[in-house]
Amino acid sequence: MYANFSYKNRKVVIFLESGIKQASNLGYKKGFFDGIPICLGYIPIALALGISASKLGMNVWITQLMNTTVYSGSGGFAALNLIEGGEVSIITFALTLLVVNCRYLLLSISMAQRLDPGMGFLQRVCFGIFNTDEVFAVAVQNPGKLKFPYLLGLATLPYVGWMSGSFIGCLFTNILPKSVGDALGIMLYAMIIAIVVPPTKKSKQVLFIVIISILMSVLLECNPAITKYLTPGWIIIICAMVSATLGAMFFPVQDSDDDAQGKEAKAQ
Repeated sequence: MYANFSYKNRKVVIFLESGIKQASNLGYKKGFFDGIPICLGYIPIALALGISASKLGMNVWITQLMNTTVYSGSGGFAALNLIEGGEVSIITFALTLLVVNCRYLLLSISMAQRLDPGMGFLQRVCFGIFNTDEVFAVAVQNPGKLKFPYLLGLATLPYVGWMSGSFIGCLFTNILPKSVGDALGIMLYAMIIAIVVPPTKKSKQVLFIVIISILMSVLLECNPAITKYLTPGWIIIICAMVSATLGAMFFPVQDSDDDAQGKEAKAQ
């Protein structure tokens, strides 16, 4: 390490920021273990989704096919709501899932800046398929450029947990009532809290952005005049963009010492 944590806070921040330019040495094993909490959080959500799909008359194989092609909890439940309402238009399904999952465009753009330049096109596409909110949140907390082995390891267990959870949910539909399956959904919120809280304790800037996001989400979701025209997917996108913009305006990332010296050299 270039600096230890006995130095002043500014030196620690400079080290972390400058480290983003270097490739991380994290491998598949590290990513695999980092994905365990995400997997544990996905299983109850997938159980609830499998139970709900089975209640609507979908067999286990159709449900698994849907979960394979729509690797998204919000997207899966949105599709089930359309099926329950009698919707048959493919265009309606496509547009609904596009809006609900449009936030992944923002995640992918942000993640692209953290990927190792040595990652090939197919590797980027592969990870993009398995990238989720929680996988993204865990990955970006690591310093340095992220390599494909780590990202593949990070995405392995969550996907296995998602598929196995929905499969078990379909099989045990007649044993577990739907209310129990819905109650398991609280695990998702516990998992998100476990991911968000630690960074907010370390950084006031992150805490500011999180508070802004929460306040905006509550104001928009609780306003019937807004929810009449905006779906939850668009509300998530608006909250993310506005809070991130405010964070960039009020807490811009300062150049490291190396960058500052490089700019001075170019100026001379």
